[in-house]
Amino acid sequence: QTRKQLEAQRKKLNKEIEQVNNLLFKEQKKEKNALEALKDIFKKIEVRTQLISTIHIEAAMLSEEITTNQIKLIKLSEKLISLKKDYAEMIFKSYKSKSKQSRTMFLLSSQNFLQAYKRLSYMKQYTSFRKKQGEEIDKQTTIIQRLNDSLLIQKTLKDTLVLSEIQQKKKIEADKTHQEKLITTIKKQESKYKRALQKKIKEEKRVRIKIDKKIREEIARANRIAKEKQKNK
Repeated sequence: QTRKQLEAQRKKLNKEIEQVNNLLFKEQKKEKNALEALKDIFKKIEVRTQLISTIHIEAAMLSEEITTNQIKLIKLSEKLISLKKDYAEMIFKSYKSKSKQSRTMFLLSSQNFLQAYKRLSYMKQYTSFRKKQGEEIDKQTTIIQRLNDSLLIQKTLKDTLVLSEIQQKKKIEADKTHQEKLITTIKKQESKYKRALQKKIKEEKRVRIKIDKKIREEIARANRIAKEKQKNK
């Protein structure tokens, strides 16, 4: 190779070094941006982790409420069964009383006015009590129904929260995977450009050494020619 050819090769290598440097710079800029994005993702992961923790707490609280309501429901059901039993007994006694004698006969059979008054008061109290018992049964039935509805809503809410938690976990895993792939790709590209740069620099150095050698050879030859000319003179 002549010195001109070597100079041309050196210029070409320097241009390629500049191009690879630019690519490496762009990749490093990408890495910087990726690291900034990674910070944002870590923040998102932190927030989502807190959200999952909150959902866990809410779900636990709902479970406790459901358990408490179920205990209440059992107690109310037992009370309702007892009330219905008492009410049935009262109806049965009232029916037996009516089958034996009418209310009028019951009053007329009183020995005196005081006894008749007491019997009348008793019948009124009994009727009132029976009415209250019926109202109490309706009231307890309504309470139980509302509790059942409340339990259903709470269970649905709990299921929704659990589903939301699973979705958040999946999103976190997706973000992590995406970012890991991105960083890995950038690192590979950087390594590739660094290897190419090192190779080009070595080639440029080798060519430069050749050029320097050629220059020294040319100087030495020029000196020899000059000496010969001087000697001839």
